[in-house]
Amino acid sequence: MLYTVLNLLAQIYCNGPILQTVQDSHMFPDSKHFVDMSLKYDPITTLRHFDELGDSATDVVILREFVTSHFNPPGTELVEWFPPDWVDFPSNFLNIHDYHHRRWALHLHRIWKDLCRKVRDDVRDNQDHYSLLYVPHPFIIPGGRFREFYYWDSFWILKGLIFSEMYETARGVIKNLAYMVDNHGFVPNGGRVYYLTRSQPPLLIPMVYDYYMGTGDLEFVMQILPTLEKEYEFWVKNRMQMFKDEEGNELFPYFQYKAKLKVPRPESYREDNELAEHLETEEEKIRMWSEVASAAETGWDFSTRWFSQTGDEKHRMNSIRTWSIVPVDLNAFMCANARILASLFEISGDFNKVKIYEKRYAWAKKEMKRLHWNETDGIWYDYDIERGTHSNIYYVSNAVPLYAKCYDDDDVSPHRVHEYLEREGVMKFKKGLPTSLAMGSEQQWDKENAWPPMIHMVIEGFRTTGDEKLMKVAQKMATSWLTVTYQSFIRTHAMFEKYNVTLHTEEASAGGGGEYEVQTGFGWTNGVILDLLDKYGDQFSTSSKTNSKTMENICTKQQKSKNSKFSKFW
Repeated sequence: MLYTVLNLLAQIYCNGPILQTVQDSHMFPDSKHFVDMSLKYDPITTLRHFDELGDSATDVVILREFVTSHFNPPGTELVEWFPPDWVDFPSNFLNIHDYHHRRWALHLHRIWKDLCRKVRDDVRDNQDHYSLLYVPHPFIIPGGRFREFYYWDSFWILKGLIFSEMYETARGVIKNLAYMVDNHGFVPNGGRVYYLTRSQPPLLIPMVYDYYMGTGDLEFVMQILPTLEKEYEFWVKNRMQMFKDEEGNELFPYFQYKAKLKVPRPESYREDNELAEHLETEEEKIRMWSEVASAAETGWDFSTRWFSQTGDEKHRMNSIRTWSIVPVDLNAFMCANARILASLFEISGDFNKVKIYEKRYAWAKKEMKRLHWNETDGIWYDYDIERGTHSNIYYVSNAVPLYAKCYDDDDVSPHRVHEYLEREGVMKFKKGLPTSLAMGSEQQWDKENAWPPMIHMVIEGFRTTGDEKLMKVAQKMATSWLTVTYQSFIRTHAMFEKYNVTLHTEEASAGGGGEYEVQTGFGWTNGVILDLLDKYGDQFSTSSKTNSKTMENICTKQQKSKNSKFSKFW
């Protein structure tokens, strides 16, 4: 039944004459606007009514009237939800010693209320009217144009929820992703029917581990363990290949982002159509659209990391070649997933599964060493499977295996990772690590844009080594990131999904580039900040130059609740 419903919806939201005609008309500036609109009639009726328009459908006035009469505005399928586990002042916040940072944390804590949504019951009862995928529990949206849940955003959102002691909401976020696995076979990029062609970085297993560490709720972990294994197997069956030697002998598995799409991404229809219009054959266009969808699956949409690094097409979007890259971060995530599953199955007492996942963890470390580790440079790189060589260019993702603990101490010294970052000059960016050094790029996952999740993983990578020197590096990076984002917040009254950390200004500002304007909100940024305040909130203070009166005005203005029980802690 669900399969039939999704097929019907796909004819409207993923492919077909309605999608093409509306998107080609430029009726809405953002292609995502139309595919987020719900139906007033069932799909068959809607398709029949459009077909009856015939050639007149290309008339913008008639087309606009059709859209208005057959579709609802975006966002109407969701309701704002007050999370019942939200309290005025989480006791964890007492660990934040600085007065100003504690008030900042409380502001971010209040934003969870603004970003919390629940899917209307009508979506469950009439899924064939909605591009939104039904999930049973309330969740946190990132903010801005992103009205639904997103997979890897949820990983850092969950960290913030745990520090905010919102354990019921955090558990619901996990249950929603598990609902996706149980009903669709995997966790899609986000909660829309048009995202069912691709996933995002596989972080559900570490999410459950974080939840367990934060709550000790072992019963829930054991209940969801079969679903975690099912999601892991999706990546094994659909994104894994075997690396072979010259004689064809299989040595170890590796993972790639490899979504397949025969049409432009519905939410970026015009952009993808224009990108492929110079190609002559349908086969070439399908390959281009699949490469683009695969890059979207990486979470890094888009970056020169997926483009040609040589020749006339260097760093151009039309040279995208995601399928040729074995990403260092994806393989690090899958390595961590195998290690965590082995530990969880050991707790459950299933020692046959323990052996399976310990073997996969060993394979993953072997893959990381053989394909990604560059002994000369002392860092991991993406591997170019087509050229049989490293993509030996700085990207912040090069350090992710340190975060994932996908190495043996006998093979890798974490100090070499720090030395590499120093040598590349990126540690000179005092406001945060740039995503790449491709300063001529127009893509958002490049140059001086610093993304909170990547900053967090590098900090955590150094912090969890247990090495005194590297832990101090982590502390310095964390306090620097907290300082510049706090100052940005004081100046702009907003939290951004990414920040510009150019060397040429004193202050960090909102990042830029990409297919849309920088978004505020912002789910994963807030989660990262709260997690860092959890770990470093007792170790540093704001500058005496901070305008505390400005902060007071912000908090007063944006405090919606009249209940001020926490004021005595300020």
